[in-house]
Amino acid sequence: MEDKLIKILIIEDNPEDFRLIEEMLKEVKSPVFELHHSKRLSDGMRCLVRNDFDILLLDLSLPDSVGLDTFFSVYEQAPEVPIVILSGFNDEETAIKAVSEGAQDYLVKGQVNSLLLSRSMSYAIERKLIEDELIRHRYYLNELVEKRTEELEMANKYLQEEIREKETLIDEIYKRIQFTLELISIIITIDASVIKEEDSTDFYIKSQTRINAILLLNEILDQSEDFAMVNFDKYTVRLIDYLLDVYAVDKNIAKLNLDMGGVLIDINTAIILGLILNEIISDELKYESIEDRYSESVDMDKYELNISLKSDNGTVKLTMNYNGIEEDINEPEKPKSMLKFIMTILEHFDGSIEFIEDKKKINLILREIKV
Repeated sequence: MEDKLIKILIIEDNPEDFRLIEEMLKEVKSPVFELHHSKRLSDGMRCLVRNDFDILLLDLSLPDSVGLDTFFSVYEQAPEVPIVILSGFNDEETAIKAVSEGAQDYLVKGQVNSLLLSRSMSYAIERKLIEDELIRHRYYLNELVEKRTEELEMANKYLQEEIREKETLIDEIYKRIQFTLELISIIITIDASVIKEEDSTDFYIKSQTRINAILLLNEILDQSEDFAMVNFDKYTVRLIDYLLDVYAVDKNIAKLNLDMGGVLIDINTAIILGLILNEIISDELKYESIEDRYSESVDMDKYELNISLKSDNGTVKLTMNYNGIEEDINEPEKPKSMLKFIMTILEHFDGSIEFIEDKKKINLILREIKV
């Protein structure tokens, strides 16, 4: 097994001192030393750049540099190379300062023998390797800590965002519940004033359709990623499909035309629009006897319902028209409960409605309800 080769750079201006060091290292059996010599600091610095050395023996009194500045210059250029200072001055303060600033050892010429010098250099090399390993571990641990800190900060950010989202959701749900309860209170008040105008069966059916109009909106909202805005055309299709079933109208003779362009409106406005739409269509399906009248008509074989919705500057406008058949003049007057229900709701929420009977057209305008 070959002895380990240690490459040494000696920066020493005194030829006698260099030869003394050379002789001492020749006495060492193992390891094997390869010596390189520079007499000036500048020469030694250039040598450090061109070669890889295992250790540097440095004199602090050179022709172009004196004192600890000599050490600092070398250490700044090659911090990875272990440095043993070999000085002619037994200066304890300088020795302590040098070691504290990164030198591996401080030896005094004339107090060193071959064994001490060899051992000092071997220890210096080992300590430097350990220091470098510790530094690498420290950097690695710092990177881990920084990475983990970033992950925790990001997790905390997401958690805070999630908390805010949950708080916003809870607030939205609370407001929705409060609004729905307020609306139910209004509906109950209206129903109490018109219940005598309708028989119990009609009243029960109408109450059920009103409840379902609200429930359908909440179902659509729960299936959406947005907890505050509703796709009203999707809702309208489901509501009318439900009402056709309730009033047993053949869906083959009913045609729905929607012009809403995917308009999104807030849930509270949608609830009001949905209730009014439910009321108007329920009244139409109940009293028009659609299946009988359209099957007898020569001119029209389908009942067409056209609904459009526009939203602009906080106001929504719903227009509905249908191809109704001219009524018999002897037909009994319809109950006023539908009209009273709609007008009471609109008065409460600052809306307006226009019935154009001869054209079977209805215009409804309602400001968006923000609570």
